[in-house]
Amino acid sequence: MGKYHLFQKSAVFVSALKASCIAVVLLTSGLVFGQQPRKLLLSRLPEPSRELAKLLAAGPVSFEVGPRVNSGDPRIIGETRYEISYRYKSQAKWQLVRDEQGARVLLIDAGFSRVQWNPRHVIWLRDQPEADVFWSNAVLLHELDHLRISTDPRIAKRFAELLRQRKVIRHPLQPGEVAGRELTDKLVERQARAVFDELTDLIAIRYRELDRETSHGRTSLPPNSKLYELLRPGAGVGTPGEGNLTPGSQ
Repeated sequence: MGKYHLFQKSAVFVSALKASCIAVVLLTSGLVFGQQPRKLLLSRLPEPSRELAKLLAAGPVSFEVGPRVNSGDPRIIGETRYEISYRYKSQAKWQLVRDEQGARVLLIDAGFSRVQWNPRHVIWLRDQPEADVFWSNAVLLHELDHLRISTDPRIAKRFAELLRQRKVIRHPLQPGEVAGRELTDKLVERQARAVFDELTDLIAIRYRELDRETSHGRTSLPPNSKLYELLRPGAGVGTPGEGNLTPGSQ
């Protein structure tokens, strides 16, 4: 057994991922260049339903409407962009040990706590719906389905669960590596980022799955879709357990 070391540190880390999903319909129109979409204030719209208000707050969501600069494909009429950040506190403890072959191994207890998962969204609509039918507009409804995927509360819960499950990190020291504060922080953040990437990759897959199954919002979501339980809760159609967005969960 090598010499024992103990290290403890409190830290907060932040990272983010950006992605987008495009709604496409088979329409043609004249192109508009040199314009910027404008912000659409929710205060100028009718009150959404309670369910929609809760969904918009979970995002949170801002809206843009109008043609965009060099929007070269006239079929693109809607888009959901999201940014997800995470935060956590780590009380990291480490010790330097040797394995059965005598190689040095850095053993870390990351001590993850105060885990946060924070998504933000921008929904862009090329054509602004009339106010009285805004919340029932077909293009917007498709984008709101994307929003339901990336704000699924089970994802945030699973992020915290996976961090706790993977708090113990075993790292064989490579030539030139020195056990200490800098390497410990790097390995703890690498573990958190790996979990983050796993879950955000799953969100991206589900975004593409929704577009594929609905032809980018042109058709209804099939009742046998694995996304049906999440996107159409209470509809009474679909197999229980389908629509699960969290890897490794039961």
